[in-house]
Amino acid sequence: MLVQERQAFETYLSDPQVYDRLEQHFLDAFTAGIHAANLRAEDFRSPHCNVFFVDGTKDREANPIFSAKHLTSGNIVRSVIFESHPYYTEVHNRVGDDNAKDEICVFISLSGMQRAMDTTVAWAKQQAL
Repeated sequence: MLVQERQAFETYLSDPQVYDRLEQHFLDAFTAGIHAANLRAEDFRSPHCNVFFVDGTKDREANPIFSAKHLTSGNIVRSVIFESHPYYTEVHNRVGDDNAKDEICVFISLSGMQRAMDTTVAWAKQQAL
């Protein structure tokens, strides 16, 4: 990712408009990636996790900044920005009532955005197999 692009999002935690642009940036990258891979957008729900407080205010803490669910398999991908951790980390979990679904959670800093976006598209391609 370009440093200039990353700098455009540095105030995401303090500026709701920047946060919303960052969230849209992830969604746009995912949508473009599944389109380029000739996958059906209607096979995915994104955002899957859409967190709001009881008063209706949107939670803008980037946990997750992006999420998607493959509707047929029930598998989930989430990207979480965790600035105090300097590394890109992937965690795989079994989820669902019978632990039959996969969830991949990608923990990143802003510098890991492009890698996380690439991971979400690769995940989408795996779901289509």
